[in-house]
Amino acid sequence: MSSVTGAGVIVVAEPVIHELLASSGADWNVQDRQSDVRTMWDGLSGGRLDQQSRILVFSDGIGSPGSAERIQTARAIAAMANAGARVFVVTWDLDSVDSLRDSISEAAQAQGFEESSITYNLLPTNKGGHALLDAVRAHTQDVVSFPSEWQLGSDVDLGRQDAGPPLSTPPRRPTVPPIMAQADSAQVDAASITQTGYPAAASMELLGRPRLPGQTTITVTSSKGGSGKSTASILLAAAIFRASRDAGEPLSVCLIDLDTRDGQVASLIGTFMPTALNIRVQPVWDEERIRRNVVGAEQLGIDTILAPIRPRTADTVGPDFYRTIVRSLQRMYDVVIMDTSVQYLDSLIADVALKEADEILFVTTLASTAVQGMARALREITAPIDESGLGVPREKIGIIVNQSVANVGMEREQVLAAGLGVPVVGVIPLATKDVLTATNLNRMHELLNHPLIGPAYNQLAQSCLPGRALAEWKGETESGADPSTPPILPTEPASESEPRRRGLFRRTT
Repeated sequence: MSSVTGAGVIVVAEPVIHELLASSGADWNVQDRQSDVRTMWDGLSGGRLDQQSRILVFSDGIGSPGSAERIQTARAIAAMANAGARVFVVTWDLDSVDSLRDSISEAAQAQGFEESSITYNLLPTNKGGHALLDAVRAHTQDVVSFPSEWQLGSDVDLGRQDAGPPLSTPPRRPTVPPIMAQADSAQVDAASITQTGYPAAASMELLGRPRLPGQTTITVTSSKGGSGKSTASILLAAAIFRASRDAGEPLSVCLIDLDTRDGQVASLIGTFMPTALNIRVQPVWDEERIRRNVVGAEQLGIDTILAPIRPRTADTVGPDFYRTIVRSLQRMYDVVIMDTSVQYLDSLIADVALKEADEILFVTTLASTAVQGMARALREITAPIDESGLGVPREKIGIIVNQSVANVGMEREQVLAAGLGVPVVGVIPLATKDVLTATNLNRMHELLNHPLIGPAYNQLAQSCLPGRALAEWKGETESGADPSTPPILPTEPASESEPRRRGLFRRTT
């Protein structure tokens, strides 16, 4: 029989279960116990846990039935099982097994997984430690070498155990690629959370300041690649700066590329260094070091924090790092815009981009697949946490219809219906050739003068910042173009009789 030595084991369960597995004598790598699922996700994204771990052990004893903790556990079980891991669930309450199975099934459906791909094994605790270890061995002996006999002391009585407090053991120091070594030789275990709730490298002097007056943080996201999300993020940021400058009250704007595996902002502005990793390796993430590593896009009038160049290094910048940086930037810039990936259930998006934002812009095109994907995503994002959703208020969200064109079989009413009551706050007309030319030649700023795209982004900027002084669009028109051409989908109610929505995008003065 062949086996893989030292298979990684992640335990999101009670201390007695962690100790039982760690002391069993099996040839595996049982990592630090995780007190809950959120800690596990942060550990994986922050480099504290081995992402190649093939065995995961959860517990039905963390969180009460129907609680947010129990729902998140069910979601993690489904996600990890779907990814091919060997998943086990320690069951302390045999009477609630059916309820547990239902929760996992619902979590699988909510994440779009085929239920046939979800395989997990229950580990009853009523027969003692050796019986539980035997159950694990039966399903992992092809990847783990086990001792011929269990240690005598491991046959413990598994009485009901408390999950215990969250752990704060020092994490493994993440690997920083050689290109980052020049940034600063002093590295810190930044993912270790201190009593302040921030990583050890966080500047408490900076975070202790109040947010700038009127500060606004905006997340731009989507459920489908190719929607133009990164282009929208850049042009919105630039439109805000230009309109505020032209009004005589220039706003400082910083755009963060949170798509750590496939960031596009660097390509669109034509600069690739430094990146967020250059901040991550600093001993302190204070204002001076952050500003030293932002990339200024001078022709757009904005600053940017770029995503890591190499996807394989993305895990060294996790949610704890980005949450700290976003909150730091809120004390440094009038407007912070986060450009995300389309993986809206990823912890970096769900726990940072969506939660830290004052406003969320959801980008879609008029393709039926994009509109349908938007409907699914908005349902998932806005559903209450106790219904396996993310619990984001609809009032924070607005829809951008990008690449809009008439007579393509997708009407305004269909988009609004798919939006589940979320308003359309921006419509960007289709101008494929002009957009491709500008992006390919790194001339994004020229799109602000485009007779159709320029006014559309100016209107979007005013929708996002209704209380700020922003000048109307004044661009240079091109021959043959009509700058007065209205968007295909109206951003305002169709008539005065149609009531205006209340919320962040429909605020009254």
